[in-house]
Amino acid sequence: MRKLLLASAAMLGGTVAMASVASAQIQTQYPYTPPQGTTPLSAPSAGTAIQTWTSNPPVSPGTYTVRLAGRLTAYITAVSDSTKSGRNVTTSATAAGTTVTGLNTKQAPQTIYEYARLYPSFDAMAANGLRYGAFLEIRQDNNQPPGGGINGSVSGSNRTRAQLYFRRETAYLGTDQLGYLRYGATDQPTSLFMTGSMENFDDGGWNGDFVMAPNTAPTWPFADVGALYSTSKAVYLSPKFFDIFDFGISYEPNTGTVGYATCNGTTAVGTGCDAASSTSVIGENRRRRNTIDAVGRVRTAVGPVGLAGTLGYIYSSTVANNSTPPAATQYDGLGVVDVGAQATFGGLAVGGHFMAGRVNGQWELAPKGSKNGIAWIAGASYAVGPLIFGASYFNYQSAGAKTNLTPAVVGNRVESGIAAGATLTLAPGAYVFLSYLYGQRYQGGVDLISGTVSANNTTGRVFTNNNVQSQMIELGTQFRW
Repeated sequence: MRKLLLASAAMLGGTVAMASVASAQIQTQYPYTPPQGTTPLSAPSAGTAIQTWTSNPPVSPGTYTVRLAGRLTAYITAVSDSTKSGRNVTTSATAAGTTVTGLNTKQAPQTIYEYARLYPSFDAMAANGLRYGAFLEIRQDNNQPPGGGINGSVSGSNRTRAQLYFRRETAYLGTDQLGYLRYGATDQPTSLFMTGSMENFDDGGWNGDFVMAPNTAPTWPFADVGALYSTSKAVYLSPKFFDIFDFGISYEPNTGTVGYATCNGTTAVGTGCDAASSTSVIGENRRRRNTIDAVGRVRTAVGPVGLAGTLGYIYSSTVANNSTPPAATQYDGLGVVDVGAQATFGGLAVGGHFMAGRVNGQWELAPKGSKNGIAWIAGASYAVGPLIFGASYFNYQSAGAKTNLTPAVVGNRVESGIAAGATLTLAPGAYVFLSYLYGQRYQGGVDLISGTVSANNTTGRVFTNNNVQSQMIELGTQFRW
């Protein structure tokens, strides 16, 4: 593969150099750099591929660098959650020998699985100093559309096991003095500047690549998730001012990604039209549009202590509903304050992140009149030699399944998660990690396993599975190049 890339690039008449593992960090921010007092750490999870403008590979004017980075992770896991408890394993037979999917079944707690990603990219510099380039992220096995809410994007499809798909498609250009413009299906500033979320040990904690029943695992509420970073947008990242401050701002017209849907070539707006501004399809009003994401960041050091902090805001409008009669539940656009802070001293890093405002679930829109979403996380990590270990706790309160129809019988949702683990560097590009996760979800009036919601104020109250738990222990190896 290396020879093929070199030969192909040489045919284009440029100077090509394959990047080392260290220079590949421009695209994927790995392997993790242990926290140091003079270099505040703001490491994303292993699942986040971001561009770091302060660590561009050494590209000379008139040359470019081509890379094919990637990683393969293999896990041995044991999972215990509420779906595997005795009361949720149906043992009764059906009448007249009728076969019903799900009856008389049970899941084993242990499994082995693996996950691979590829990051083809190039970075170049023109003779006049302009930097430009592009990178792709290729993943496997995902049928979840980005954007949040019903039909968040038309990119979601029924993919088969091990089939590949594009998660990010990003191009950029700019200079260190003027800043950089990046565009495509790419991270917004709240993801790029994520600080204090403490995902720099094991597989990223509750934002890792674990496989667990989504109805029992607590929702990761923060902004470094696909519902925000995988949609198509334009992003401006400023240079660093006074060696302490920089900022970023992005605009996302809709929740489309990696391509474009044209509403089936008609003037009617149906399900899954990226460009919809209003529709009569009930449920499509759960989609956001005209999203603006803006963040300011401070990074400095006071003696041996490194400090980093961010303050941001995320705003959106909604796809308007004009159905007759109107949809029973209407939604507010996003309106979320996002704050992060982190301090480092030697190998110790301590941080936290907080967000609050009009948001529900994993960056879905909140029903009008419902509770604001409020989430926070706090944690610490310590790096010594080739080992980094840490722990964190997060809490998220939101409307959950609460709608305008059943305010009295459906309560607000409360979710929390504990993560603890360690990563050991065996050799350059070879890692072993151990992770433990425990999570809890509660919402009165909702069966969190089946999704059944209480019907109204007097009848149909749901009392089953209002409180669910999940936990996992995971041993994994990861190879990165």
